Order: sequence, then structure tokens, then C-alpha cells
Amino acid sequence: MNKSRLIWGIICLILAAVIAVLSIVLPLDSPVFYGGEYNLRWVPAVVLGILGIVLLATAGSGGQAAAEAKQLAAVQDPEKVALNKRLENIGWGLFLIMLGGFALVPDESVPKGLWSIGVGVIMLGLNLTRFYYKIRMSGFTTVLGILALLGGIAELLGFTSMEGGLLLIILGAYLLLKPWFEQRQLFGKAEQS
Repeated sequence: MNKSRLIWGIICLILAAVIAVLSIVLPLDSPVFYGGEYNLRWVPAVVLGILGIVLLATAGSGGQAAAEAKQLAAVQDPEKVALNKRLENIGWGLFLIMLGGFALVPDESVPKGLWSIGVGVIMLGLNLTRFYYKIRMSGFTTVLGILALLGGIAELLGFTSMEGGLLLIILGAYLLLKPWFEQRQLFGKAEQS
């Protein structure tokens, strides 16, 4: 039994219940969760409820112990370790070049959201390159890259208050798809590819 999933599942369900009760008790015009101009007070409760149910449903799965044992048994390939290090250095180099470029260019000449899109493209490009060379991708930077890309696109389109909703949706989707990713061993430590 995965105790952390059990605990976080219970916490998510409790938070969902608290938010649902507050949504019912508070007046309709009180700010709870805004998406653009709309008060979407039910979204956090639904997302946390689904997340809690998924975590509780997957808490008893024994597949994680088998996946961890398989990861420990994996042998490190020095060529893949070196290639992954080079790819990470390239990613950091691109990020720092972009950061310097945005520091030199005035804020008025660059549309809002372009920074986030750049960060998302760099992170997703790094993981796509890892996938191409059959190196395990980083789940953390993949999720952050998707968040940055979607958040930047939303900012370009004028939705400036959607980041919280996107974060919850993408994290929930990641947790739903995590067993599928673990079964195919797409994410993990690059050294164990």
C-alpha cells in the first residue's frame, strides 16, 4: 500500500469538501475562483475531488513496488548518461540565452506570455529529444513544460487568470496517466534508460 497516495487522497477529498461547503455557504458574488470574468467556484472542488478519488484508487496498487524493483535492476548506460548530460547543458544554455534576451529587450516590445511559451518549448524540446534517443524523460520538466506552454498561450489570448485552473487540470491529468507512463517506463532517471 502506498501511504503517501492514501494520505494525499484523503487530504484532497477533505479540501474538496471544504471548498464545496464554502462555495455553497458564501454569497454568489464572493470571489472564490475566477477564470477570466467568470466565477467558476465549483472547479477547484471538482478537480480536487477527482484527484482525491484517483489517489485513493491507486493507493493499493502493487504495481509501484514492481516498477521500483525493475528500476533498481536497470543497468546504467554510460553513453546515455553522457548524452543526457549534454542535452541538459544545451537546455540550460538555451534557457539562459532566452533569459538574457528578455532582460535586454523592453517589456513593451515583447507580448505577454512569450516568456512562458519559450520556457515550455525548451523543456518539452529537451524531453522530446530524450524520447527520440530512448532516454527516460523527466516527468517533472514535462509537466512544467506543458504548464508553461499552455499558460503562455492563454496569456497571449488574453486569459490572464487561467493559470491556476490549468495547473490543477494538468496535474490531475498527469496523476491519471501516471500508471500508463510507469508501465511504459517513459519517465524516470535518465541514467537508468
